[in-house]
Amino acid sequence: MLKKTLICFIVLNSFSFAMGADTNPLPKTRNYKLDLKIDYNTQRLYGTCEITILNDTDQPIVTVPVLLYRLMTVSSVHNDDHIGLPFTQNVVSISGWEQIQVNFIEISLNKTLAPGEQTKIEIEYEGYLFGYSAEGWRYVKDHIDRNFTLIRTDGFGYPIMGYPDERDMMMIAQEQYDYLINITVPSDMFVVTGGKCIGVTKTDNEATFVFRSKKPSWRLDIAIADYQIFKKGENEVYYFPSDSIGAQRVMTALDASYELYTGWFGPLDDYQGFSIIEVPEGYSSQKDITAIILSAENFSESNEMLTIYHEIAHSWNVTNLDAQPCRFESEGFAQFLQYLLSEKLDKKQNVVSEAAQRFLDRVRNTFNEKKELQTIPIKDYGVYDMVDYSYTLGMVVFAIFYDLVGEDYFNKIIGSFYSAYNDRGATLNEFINHCKKLTPIDLEGFFNDWIYTTKGIQLVVEGKSFDELKQYYKGL
Repeated sequence: MLKKTLICFIVLNSFSFAMGADTNPLPKTRNYKLDLKIDYNTQRLYGTCEITILNDTDQPIVTVPVLLYRLMTVSSVHNDDHIGLPFTQNVVSISGWEQIQVNFIEISLNKTLAPGEQTKIEIEYEGYLFGYSAEGWRYVKDHIDRNFTLIRTDGFGYPIMGYPDERDMMMIAQEQYDYLINITVPSDMFVVTGGKCIGVTKTDNEATFVFRSKKPSWRLDIAIADYQIFKKGENEVYYFPSDSIGAQRVMTALDASYELYTGWFGPLDDYQGFSIIEVPEGYSSQKDITAIILSAENFSESNEMLTIYHEIAHSWNVTNLDAQPCRFESEGFAQFLQYLLSEKLDKKQNVVSEAAQRFLDRVRNTFNEKKELQTIPIKDYGVYDMVDYSYTLGMVVFAIFYDLVGEDYFNKIIGSFYSAYNDRGATLNEFINHCKKLTPIDLEGFFNDWIYTTKGIQLVVEGKSFDELKQYYKGL
């Protein structure tokens, strides 16, 4: 009985916070200053962050919600006049991801933040970091250890504005802010981030590394290890000492893919180069605006450079403005391009068609076992937690689309979409409408089949091969 009561309490609290996410306005982060000190003897992190927030809503804001790792505690909050602000903090489950717990802090402002106004809040906090791999987020192994330390957005290792609700997690990626990081570690440690290192000061026992963002970003990634550096032009690869040969291969793939994509889609706005940061296997690979966290297996001599091709392709994605994005136009796009570049750069044949057929077979088997998945169109994959299929089925759709319009039109569509929407972001509908407007053929039925309805999925379930799907749509 007690166990059932506790479960109900967690679910009800999560539900009430989800309702808060619907009704309370959420400010935007405009600047983020983070001061960290790592104590490896106790494995504790001590932090102070100063967040500049903007009320870009049409409602007044009196409370600022903040998320932090569940084993971290806020000790004080002040405004920009250093006046203490009242706050509450409670460890709660994230609604929709009930196995994930965070420290949910609600800060009461001393005066109402009117629409269009901004202010600063300073948060002091400390605690432990052990990630969420045991709770189901297997790649979130963020922790503090002398051999390797990782602090990033996924592990809530620093305060992040938002409510403990799955829908708010999607909104975090829509943030764009400049940051300044000061991190103090023992003097024999080396710190890297996605930003530019603008200074290092050392004493006998400690070293403080200072980083400034190269461009506005939505996340902070901090890695501490025995790193070596390989620099070429504006690009940098931070790698473990045993992976020097792999680092050269990674740099070659980075240069080649960026050059090819630029030729196809046009240059990136304000290109600042990329920092590639090696992390141990199992931590997953991720891309920020100017940085890529790259898992160690990608440095292996036998490994292909598909992950590099995939992550660099994301540079030509724009911020998605949907509340619960399906990520078709980002992950399906990058997944398709990683195989296309394997054909172009690695001179391998039939990589796209073989991957597409492999994904079709996998989707068909799964959707036949779980028939309820056949009823959900791609546009709703974010709503129903089916984003994984935007990688696989989305890749197939992009491959067919590429085959229908040809390389020149495909490149023109992607390049012009980036140019038109990179500054403000776009919805899935805006991406699809842009594609339809610039194609030489009528693709209304094609996108309706695959994005807005489940007709395309029914063709997959019926057993059509990748080649048959291409011929089917060429015949319409």
